[in-house]
Amino acid sequence: MPTRRLTRQLIWQLLLYTLLFGVVVTALKAGQVLRDGQRQMDAIPSTVSRLYLPLLGQSAWDVDIPALQLQLRLIGQMPGVQSVELRTELGQSLRYENPELSDQLNSGTYRLQLLAPHSMESIGTLQLTVSRQHIYHAIWQEVASSALQFLLEFFGLALLLWWLFNRRLVKPLQGMAHTVRSYQPGTELPPLLPGQPQQHTDNELSELARAFRGMSNNINRHLAERQTIETELASHRDQLAELVTERTKELNQLLSFQQLIAAISTRFINVPLRDIDQATDMALGEIGRFMQVERCYLISFSDDWLVNTVHEWCASGIQPTTHTLLGQNMLQRSWAWQQLQSFGLLSLDALADLPASAQQERLELEAHQVQSLFMLRIDHMGRPVGLFGCDMVSRPRRWQGKEQQQARLLGETLANTIIRRQQLQALSSTQQQLHNANADLARMAFSDGLTGIANRRYFDEQLTQCFQQARTEASPLSVLQIDIDYFKQFNDSYGHLAGDQCLRQVAQCIHAQLPEVQDLAARVGGEEFGVLLPGRNSEQAGVLAERIRQAIWQLAIAHRKSSTGDRVTISIGVATLHERHDAEHMLMRDADRALYRAKNQGRNQVASAGVPSAMTNQIADPHP
Repeated sequence: MPTRRLTRQLIWQLLLYTLLFGVVVTALKAGQVLRDGQRQMDAIPSTVSRLYLPLLGQSAWDVDIPALQLQLRLIGQMPGVQSVELRTELGQSLRYENPELSDQLNSGTYRLQLLAPHSMESIGTLQLTVSRQHIYHAIWQEVASSALQFLLEFFGLALLLWWLFNRRLVKPLQGMAHTVRSYQPGTELPPLLPGQPQQHTDNELSELARAFRGMSNNINRHLAERQTIETELASHRDQLAELVTERTKELNQLLSFQQLIAAISTRFINVPLRDIDQATDMALGEIGRFMQVERCYLISFSDDWLVNTVHEWCASGIQPTTHTLLGQNMLQRSWAWQQLQSFGLLSLDALADLPASAQQERLELEAHQVQSLFMLRIDHMGRPVGLFGCDMVSRPRRWQGKEQQQARLLGETLANTIIRRQQLQALSSTQQQLHNANADLARMAFSDGLTGIANRRYFDEQLTQCFQQARTEASPLSVLQIDIDYFKQFNDSYGHLAGDQCLRQVAQCIHAQLPEVQDLAARVGGEEFGVLLPGRNSEQAGVLAERIRQAIWQLAIAHRKSSTGDRVTISIGVATLHERHDAEHMLMRDADRALYRAKNQGRNQVASAGVPSAMTNQIADPHP
């Protein structure tokens, strides 16, 4: 990268500051000249008034034209006067112009009164036109002379500074830079200022040379110390590298183990009951691959060490066998149960380590081709709830303390799986019971206990909702009011048990005639029923009401006390929503009135609200 010479930088900066100073001084001088010239121009009217106006007044009074011309010429030759013009009251006009001042842009005009010699009477006016041109000329001369003088001084100073900087600063610095650039650490530093004692401090350059020499000595000393330290560190480098590699491997394994624990814990936070088996199998696979085992399993107990669930993962080519424990009691394996009960774990590096008392365990392990195993008891609230274990089939394995500790942590993590499964099962059972209880309560709250259809409370709620929806959407809505004819006589004749049975049959028959899901039949009184028909107009509701009436007739329930025939009949009032209905009770009032009209006209018929009696559906034939 090219460098800029220090001399050039310093001189340019110094000269720049000097040039700025010269410009400021020149500007101040020009300002002084401008101020003095302006004062002279401002004094011209007063000078003319004092020196020339009395003479001009006398000459104008005497009508001495040559004298007037002479005096005007004298005034016009004053510095700054561009022109002068005299106008008398008699109409005379004399003018003199200075040919050297012709700038009209920088001129000003003054008017002076010309008075008579012995009175204050005006005999004319004197008009002065002054120009600033001579001021600007003086300023230019002042700036030019100052600039010329400054340039001469400026260039002289520049040459002097250039010579001094090169001789006293640049050349010594260049020599020092060359010496330092070629200097090799570990060697003696050559003299930086030739011809000057090394310990002599004369100025900043010699102080800088002394600092460089001290730095060189420090570098050489540090190099020697560094060589000694590197020699000492070289003997420990390989050992440290092996230790770092080992620790890195352990840390990576610990990080992987922590990630495994976190992943398993996260997976089981909000897992539903239907997915918990799949999540458990995935967790066992991750654990088996991390532990580098060939079989990994999780067993959960009910009471008394009875196995009720088994989850197992096997490496490629390994047959699953742990599922054979399902439904068995671990108490039957006395030696294994005693180890788990006493120590909470069972660690077996090889089958040869089994004692003679573990004959049954030996036979089972040989049948399953297990050569090494590690099994951990999982507890919850002081009682065993399951087992977590790992098997080796292809070779024996010595379970290290670190592996046993990791297995314990994994077992504690998986304990939450067993506990959560049990809790979810209990919660699901409780929720189902609660759902059934709520359904029973709902049926009890909204259904009639005798007939099984909706009761009056549910009918009123649905009527309110359907009424508001129909008014909002401008959709049709109809209701039926149904009453069993001569039901009191039926009870008196056949008894209350038969009356209850009759109510049930009538209610189920009405309900069976409703084709739409949103249609609702309810028992609203003793022998009274209401039917809610959303989306049905008056004609459709009348047709459905007639079908219900005929269906009840066809039930042929005997009624010997009825005046309408030999069987049970019903009367129906129909009402349909229209604009005069401001509330649902008005709609029901019209249905009640229609029902009353049907009863009053002989029962066993359908009457619509607002329809004349001649248009109601009379039933003449008792056997339709």
